[in-house]
Formats: sequence, structure tokens, C-alpha cells
Amino acid sequence: EMFRFPIRRVVSVLNRKLYSATPRRNPGLIWKPVAFTAVTGATTFSLSWVYIENQRRTYRDWHPAPRKVYREEGIIKRWWNNLSAADKFSVTIIAINVGVFLMWRVRPLHPLMEKYFLATPTNKNSVSLLLSEFSHIDVWHLALNMLVLWSFAPALFECLGDATTAAHALPFYITGGTFASMVGHYFKLARGNITGSLGASGALMAVVTLVVMNNPDSSLYFIFFPFIPIPAKWCNRDRIW
Repeated sequence: EMFRFPIRRVVSVLNRKLYSATPRRNPGLIWKPVAFTAVTGATTFSLSWVYIENQRRTYRDWHPAPRKVYREEGIIKRWWNNLSAADKFSVTIIAINVGVFLMWRVRPLHPLMEKYFLATPTNKNSVSLLLSEFSHIDVWHLALNMLVLWSFAPALFECLGDATTAAHALPFYITGGTFASMVGHYFKLARGNITGSLGASGALMAVVTLVVMNNPDSSLYFIFFPFIPIPAKWCNRDRIW
């Protein structure tokens, strides 16, 4: 039987908690999201810098020596080793999103998913700002977002520079998505909106924005209108949407 998201039950629970979704009653709604976003960005980028420094000490000229492929390696391992850094990044993110998507299909996990993978103004767990960017309920939402990720990942890595500096790709993706969730949190809080949000759209918008700003003379194509090129400069700077 096809899974149906229990939106009515979720809204009912959120309505019972609406009284606490005001800054006066719960000051944490104001400072916790921005504090969590700042800590997330600082932590992820710090870890990437540690990785980069380790790579500098381990490999000469910042690049690993050519790796020999042995016959005893399995098909999956050989396939993984032949992927580019951008493709490995995309495959990892896609695998995580698909895993979370399948978790939404398990009904006993619904309370856990609603608590940690659905960002709402009434949710006291700031970690939902981060985890919700890996969460999708609708298969088309998941497929389209992952298609965008796969399409823009190579350009993202080109913007970040060499193979070692590209270690910042994951922190950039995570921080961009968390920041977007934080902005959405304050926007909904100001409007008194308790609707939950999830998806990788915020993180992907950060990726697309960086790519467009570094390649203003390129063209973008939408999947539904692949024959119509859209100049990237139309979406540059304050025109990004």
C-alpha cells in the first residue's frame, strides 16, 4: 500500500503546541536556530580544514599518488574508485536522502521522523534544521532535487578549486541548507505559520547561487523546457530566486 503522509495528524499536534510558538513564551525560538546554524557552519568547515591539512601532510603536492586497481577488488568498489570527487559527493548525498525517504515509509518511525526530520516553528529540536534538508516525502520531490544536485555538483567542485579544497563541498552544502531552514523558521514564525518544511531545496539553492555567481556567462536549462537556454546572469546576485 502506498504511503500517505499523515498531514492531518501532524497539523493537529502542531496546533496543540501553537501556544508555545511565540518569542515571549519561548525565547529559544529566536536564539536557538541562529546559534545552531552558526555552530553547524563552524564545525563542518573546521573539520574540512582539518582534513585538508591532513591531506597536505600525507600527500606530496596536495595530490595522492596514482592508485593501482587490483583484480580482486569487487565491482562496486572498482566503480566507486573510478568516480570523480563530484560524483562521489553526489552519490553520498543521494544515498542519504534515499535512506531517509525510505524511513518515512516505516509507520512506527513517524514520531521520530516528525521530531528530527521535519522543521517547524514549534519544533524545539534545532537539529531538525539540519536533518530536514536530507528529508523528502514525495518521490518526485526527491527525484528532481537529486537530479539538480547531480547536474550542479561538478560545477560546484570547479568553483571550489583543486581536489583538496573541494573538501569544503560538504560543509558548504550542509551549512547552506541549514541556513535556508533557519531563514524559513524566522519567516514562518513572523507570519504565525506552523507548516512543516523539508527537502534539499535550500542547500541546492546555495549550490546553484555559487555556481551562477562564478559562471555568469553560462546558460541554465530546465528539465521541462530543455530547449530554452536561460542566461545565468539573469539569476545572478540579487536576482537569485
